[in-house]
Amino acid sequence: MSAGVIAAIVIGGLLLLCIIVLLILLPCKAYFTALFSGCYISGVKLIAMKMRKVDVMEIMHAYILAKKAHLGLTVYDLEIAYSSGGHPLNIVEGLNAAKNSKVKIDFDFAKAVDIAGRDVIAVVRECMSPKTIELPLITSVAQDNVEINAKISLTLKVNLSKFLTGATEETIAARAVEAVVTKIANTVTAKQLVSRPQLLDKAIFDAAIDEDCKYTLVSADVIHIDLGNDRGISIERDQIEKNRLITANQMEHRRLMAIAVEQEMKAKAEEMRLKAIEAEAEIPKAIVKAIEEGKMKDVVDYFKIQNLQADTEMRRNLFSKKNKREN
Repeated sequence: MSAGVIAAIVIGGLLLLCIIVLLILLPCKAYFTALFSGCYISGVKLIAMKMRKVDVMEIMHAYILAKKAHLGLTVYDLEIAYSSGGHPLNIVEGLNAAKNSKVKIDFDFAKAVDIAGRDVIAVVRECMSPKTIELPLITSVAQDNVEINAKISLTLKVNLSKFLTGATEETIAARAVEAVVTKIANTVTAKQLVSRPQLLDKAIFDAAIDEDCKYTLVSADVIHIDLGNDRGISIERDQIEKNRLITANQMEHRRLMAIAVEQEMKAKAEEMRLKAIEAEAEIPKAIVKAIEEGKMKDVVDYFKIQNLQADTEMRRNLFSKKNKREN
């Protein structure tokens, strides 16, 4: 076998080996899909993306859509978005929707929105149609102590310049509630606001509640407003009830004190009665002792004393009954 034949066989084998390796490394499906779609992507780029473990099919589909939509994006842009944690196909779909809707957003904004976890198409829809949020029922008291109940809705549109860094609609709602409460508290009479609800709308706009927010306030509408309770009457009624309870407590205290004094007096009277009984028990002993010592002549004197005591006790009882009848 000649040297030329051997060289040809070696070269052919090397070419076949290169073709086999190329077919193994090249994502053929992505290559031919892009080729037949009129959006050629070189095989070297596809192999490089595959070697970097990039989702070649997603980038290929995103590039085809971007090419057909004339968005001016390159494979490199889409690969950078993917490497940053984004989803190239979602970004391109959002840019295409924005272009068709005449909403001006660029690739960097769409990429940032996607990386932040938001749906780019949903953001485009919000830009096209403002969103409406309804505030919870607001109850506050005017200076005449009359409550006002107000229900307000806010219409917001996306502020693209602050969408990624601005405060959310929850902040706007909280600021609006604060503005309404402040306006009601500074109003002299509640009827003034009920007859002119547009004053609440003006108060919300004057408070600049959408400052540094991702949404811009379009309108504030009072859905419902009415008068509530008269806090002045309620306070007066509560004070009267409080005074009544205080008076009742004072009277009960006095009654208990009187009962305590009465019980104390009864205890003292019982104590005195017991002492009197003890003293009377000593009388016979004293009489016997007096007789023994000759201080009393005979038993007649003893009975005279007994009669004197009985007479005294009878007079005391009669006097006590007379006092009871008079009382």
